[in-house]
Amino acid sequence: MKTQVKNRRVLAAIIAALAVLLLVGLAVLGVVLVRGKKSQTALSRQGSILAVELDSAWADFFAQKHSVQEQTDYLTQTLDRVKALGGNTILLTGRVGDDALFRGKQKVEGMPATASRIQANDGIFSKFDPLEELSRRAKEQDISVALLATDQWGTQLFDGSALPQWLDWVADKYRLPVYGPMSQTDRLGCRVFSGYAAKSPDLLRLDGAPGSLAAAYQTKPESGGLILGSLTQLEADPSASALLFTYLSAKPEELPQLMDKPVPQELGIVSPAEGDNLWSDNVYLIGTSAPDGGPVTVNGKPVGYQGDKGVWGILLPVVPGENNYSAVQGGKTVTVTVQKPTGGGWGGGGTAIQSDGSVPAEWGQKLRITEPLASLLSDYGNPDSITMTLYQGAVAEVANSYPVTRGSKKSHVYQLQNGGFVRSQDCELLPPDTPNAAFTGAVHETVGRDEVITFQGTGTPAYTHSWEGNELTLTFLSAGWTGTEMPVNFGFGGALAEAGNSENSMLVKFHFSDVDPLWGYHVDYTPEGGTRIVLKHAPKRGEDPARPLEGVTVMLDPGHGGTDMGAIGAVSETFPQEKDMNLAEARAAQFRLEQLGATVLMTRTDDSFPTLGDRIQMLNSKRPDFFISLHHNSGALTSDLSNLTGTEVYWFYTEGKPLAQNLLNRVTQAAGRPDKGIRYNYFYVTRSNLCPAVLLETGFVCSPLDYEKGTETDILWAEGGAVAQAVLDSIPQ
Repeated sequence: MKTQVKNRRVLAAIIAALAVLLLVGLAVLGVVLVRGKKSQTALSRQGSILAVELDSAWADFFAQKHSVQEQTDYLTQTLDRVKALGGNTILLTGRVGDDALFRGKQKVEGMPATASRIQANDGIFSKFDPLEELSRRAKEQDISVALLATDQWGTQLFDGSALPQWLDWVADKYRLPVYGPMSQTDRLGCRVFSGYAAKSPDLLRLDGAPGSLAAAYQTKPESGGLILGSLTQLEADPSASALLFTYLSAKPEELPQLMDKPVPQELGIVSPAEGDNLWSDNVYLIGTSAPDGGPVTVNGKPVGYQGDKGVWGILLPVVPGENNYSAVQGGKTVTVTVQKPTGGGWGGGGTAIQSDGSVPAEWGQKLRITEPLASLLSDYGNPDSITMTLYQGAVAEVANSYPVTRGSKKSHVYQLQNGGFVRSQDCELLPPDTPNAAFTGAVHETVGRDEVITFQGTGTPAYTHSWEGNELTLTFLSAGWTGTEMPVNFGFGGALAEAGNSENSMLVKFHFSDVDPLWGYHVDYTPEGGTRIVLKHAPKRGEDPARPLEGVTVMLDPGHGGTDMGAIGAVSETFPQEKDMNLAEARAAQFRLEQLGATVLMTRTDDSFPTLGDRIQMLNSKRPDFFISLHHNSGALTSDLSNLTGTEVYWFYTEGKPLAQNLLNRVTQAAGRPDKGIRYNYFYVTRSNLCPAVLLETGFVCSPLDYEKGTETDILWAEGGAVAQAVLDSIPQ
């Protein structure tokens, strides 16, 4: 029996020894896997890395004296905070000031001393180690921990710098990967953090631009994950990370295709076209080439710009007669021949001035607007002097007529009773006995989120407006009011409406409150010949942080389309033109807006061409909360456009100005283009009081630099996210 017991003890000892050896072996293997001289880092075991940085504000806790229990609780709370933000990985330097949050060997070169406030709690047999405790508790919650590389003074190291001996020792001791940022950002502005271990996946970081960060990650399958931001920053403003997670909810393969046409990557001249007549002294040639085919020359001169996709441009002289331009790359040559006509030029015998068929109006005769949108001018000789927009069907009385000559045509303008002018080409004259509009009352109804006031009576009078603060006054020309009062309650809390007459006009005044202000309005003419006013409430953010645009309607207008290719720059049908770039950007914006909960309406979804009138009618009938017309800019092809770049946004009514500024801020950040400002202009599609309406010129289609950006998938997605964020920025808080 004693022999059996002895044998059992020996066997147990052998098993225990083998177990110890196995654990040691696994620990060594774990170090190799994590420090990873040739294997995947442990951070990738759960798929995508979503890292939160524990910044200096977090570390400052350890600069104060706390008990071991308080420090332990703080680390537990930290893990809870990281998980609440959606993180599965912690990044930290392990430093508080010049000191360390870990226990190191002081004999190791450069090793920082453990923070004195941590050492203050040391006992004879107990020495608390925050980094060790954090790593242990993180493992229990399936959260990874990694170090951000710093030198011995706490200064961040860029990837490529040698890992200091002390940091290498710390990484080995705690079995933690080490990351450092690359010295340059990618083209979306993301900082790339690369691991020091072999095959460590790169991490992307771009604070405050969730659309661009999502675009970079979703279009770069080699990226291993994202740094969401610092703990302090994310908790101060969790909205950015909420948007990021919403964008990332779509897998890369679920993103729609944006661009229908690829950029040809072979030698070619796309502008000017073969046989063109050029009248200028210089021409900017635009072409394509094989990106890896070597330099391109035109008539022996190297091109001024040759982009990543091979798009190039060069300014060359134009001489009278025939001009041959030959582009050469490697052993391939392409040539285009254009003409500069000689003699005669634009001159000649002249053209006889003819009438356009318009006639003077009789005094007091009425006119009716026939175009979807017309201008009321303060100076009939200045098309920039727009005071109001008049819509199709509007009727007004003529006070005077003036003959004008426009080009080779004789025409007329008509002055209305309020002093404004309307061009004859925008209207028709009505019979002299056409009566004034007459209204006997008004009724109110709520249609969706809009309040609609319909006048009882007949007539579609033209109107002018004054909108200052919370007061809107509409003056209906050649109209009269015989009703007693306007609807007392018309859907706006604390608002008041009144109607009356003044000098052959009807005045309607609305007084709104700060609690429920007016967002926009539109005067609509019914098919039965009546008049109604549409009043819009301000949109509100949705309660779900992941879908903050729930209940908000946005209309996107991809400019041009069909036979209208847009800005000059690419004349080939097989080459992406401005119309294609506009539609691609709109598709990206639509997807991102819908991810945030918005209802998105598109003026076109394919290569069709809605007229400007069609687009205005869509806007007025669908009544969105925002209207954004998406375009790419043009430039004179008589100057060097190689470095032309920048974003502009246009507005007409002041209600659109905040949206224009928000779009400019977000889109320039997303695409890395210069800010060329927001500008006032009377584009058709910006002249709406119904909602903020703007025209975005993202970049220059005639510039090889900007052109390539406008066709890159990652930049298009970044711009789509920027448009969605600009809309969110424009909703009142």
